Amino acid sequence: MSRPVLEFVDVIHEYPGSPPVRALDHVTLTVSAGEWVAIVGPSGSGKSTLLNLMGALDQPTTGTVRIDGHDLAGLDDEQLSALRGRALGFVFQSFHLLAGMTALENVATALVYRGVPAAERRERAAAAMSRVGLGHRIGHRPAQLSGGESQRVAIARALVGAPSLVLADEPTGNLDSRTGEEIMGLFQELHREGTTLVLITHDQGIAAAAPRRVGIRDGKIVVSTRDGVTV
Repeated sequence: MSRPVLEFVDVIHEYPGSPPVRALDHVTLTVSAGEWVAIVGPSGSGKSTLLNLMGALDQPTTGTVRIDGHDLAGLDDEQLSALRGRALGFVFQSFHLLAGMTALENVATALVYRGVPAAERRERAAAAMSRVGLGHRIGHRPAQLSGGESQRVAIARALVGAPSLVLADEPTGNLDSRTGEEIMGLFQELHREGTTLVLITHDQGIAAAAPRRVGIRDGKIVVSTRDGVTV
């Protein structure tokens, strides 16, 4: 068995209120190294809360969340920030590229806070750009890139630090269907190369590309399948 990269054990997450709003309700989930998992559910199902916990951006109300073997409850803010920088890569719907930087510089920013020397940052960023098929666009700025190219730059930025887990939040949401299919094809390639991926989406068609699919509704895991078989 591959080692667990992400573990949720009987996780409850509530937002303050009278009564409190329960966004996650006794969620237990394990993602192992090398897996590609799609978390799929409608708006209000708990996907965003789940993503915040997976990204070490929030703590559970009760239960245990472990990322790369580290229990979030035992970490202070500085340690959580270090864990995010070391173990996690993020891909967002809106790309979040810095307009004043080249594609190469955008990718290299992911290594700045790791203390990686500038020359090595550029070398590793160029390699990550080539990995996503954009080695010829390293000098272009975001305004000179298509939506699909911008998302590939964002994926390269997520990969450049060799994270244990890449979290992709609606990564095709701002793309047309053809470009979205190309990005999903890239995720398939990365999965075959051994990248561990969790994709958050509301779209059943997008989720179908992942070998493992986990359905969430009203804060609960309602179905989990791997290659079409319930697990």
